[in-house]
Amino acid sequence: MLRPDAVVAELGGGAVLLGTAHPAAAYLGPTALGWLRGRPPAPGHRDQHSRCLTQWHNAGLVTLPGTSAPTAPTDLQDTATTHAQGLPHPMLVIAMSATCGYCTQLSADIAANTNALDRLDTSVLLVDGENTRALGAPVPAPVRDELAHLARQAARRGTPTAVLLTPGRPAEVLSGFPDVSAALVALTGADPRATVIETPTSCSVNQATRPVDALLTVRPGGRRVGIAVRGDEAHRIVRETTGARPDDAYTPVTLTVERPDAFHLLFRGGELLTRARTPDALRRTLTDVLAAYAPAQPDELRLLCAAADHADGHAVLLPRNWMSDLVKNARRLEQHGWHVRPEPYTTLRTDPADGAPHLVRPRHRGPAALPVRALLAEAPGTGGVPTRTQVLAHAVNWIARPTTPDAVHTLAASLRTLPVHVGTWQDALAHLAPSFRRKPWQEPESRRGRRSPPTGPTR
Repeated sequence: MLRPDAVVAELGGGAVLLGTAHPAAAYLGPTALGWLRGRPPAPGHRDQHSRCLTQWHNAGLVTLPGTSAPTAPTDLQDTATTHAQGLPHPMLVIAMSATCGYCTQLSADIAANTNALDRLDTSVLLVDGENTRALGAPVPAPVRDELAHLARQAARRGTPTAVLLTPGRPAEVLSGFPDVSAALVALTGADPRATVIETPTSCSVNQATRPVDALLTVRPGGRRVGIAVRGDEAHRIVRETTGARPDDAYTPVTLTVERPDAFHLLFRGGELLTRARTPDALRRTLTDVLAAYAPAQPDELRLLCAAADHADGHAVLLPRNWMSDLVKNARRLEQHGWHVRPEPYTTLRTDPADGAPHLVRPRHRGPAALPVRALLAEAPGTGGVPTRTQVLAHAVNWIARPTTPDAVHTLAASLRTLPVHVGTWQDALAHLAPSFRRKPWQEPESRRGRRSPPTGPTR
């Protein structure tokens, strides 16, 4: 039943079912874990059993008897292949929508890469409803109309969706921001596997709607990272610090640097990484952030969460969506010895002796790794306080993909004994900086309904 690219990691009283190739996961309580292992449902649980299996199957985590992994219909691909035969050169047709947040970021990336795309001897056709725009080699009017109709068909699958048409080859249908961006990178002659392409969040839209003055590309560890700049000062600092330069190939915008007022700001998508008071502080943070884009070491675990380290020599893990709010309160946290790590990934290394997690701090003058003392988690909007196992399952799902089953098991084992606190970012701020105390942290319930013993402040 379990797909080859899925793994089950037990957490004590439950487990997490997780995809190693794509970001999909499900929390498994004791009953659901039994179902996954083949235990038949009780008579009153048959409908729930069926729903769980269907959801796991649709997420690509399990296969069911008589079924296979979900596959896309081929009618669009067949129609596109027929169109490709008469084309003078390859064309990438992208279906977009003005109401799609991913398309907003894609449009911003395309605008920043206009010079690279205009030099193409192939064509890129952007279609949003009845509006079309061509970049690169000219597209004859009759062909443009036919391909615009094809794009409107593709849009029914969701946006952005792209169709790559190459004479003499079957057409390729690409769905989602990462795959469409990768096609643009490849079309301009660069390697998508060596290019950082990060899926935008809802916060990214505010940044994406504002034009940038230049797009620079830097190569930490051989990976291409796009840095957008606004203003001459930001441009100069980025070039002097990183050696970044304009690139002939398409590079998605990953970081943005600007100075709208007294602070130098560094964003990753819509996430604020620093509010630096001086150019030197910005340079240090930018260097730390770029170093984290280099390939991980074999014994390291990369998580898509945030972290803060303390001057006393320990660290905590935090939800990534708290990052901007905590950075805005960085001075308050610093007064209590805390520093919010700016890196795009939280990198952990486990202790060979006991498997405990340690936060890796690249380029740091102090200890290279600090013990992680607690996990701070976000309270759900509804449903009450989650159980401890549910919180841990969510934290295991922070692991960056692609990953391996061994890495998932190592992470799950390392987190199992961590103290867990549940609340909001304001609660986290009060917990880490007690003079700003709000309501007490909620402790997650144990499997039997009792609350976990209090752990006290992480100081």
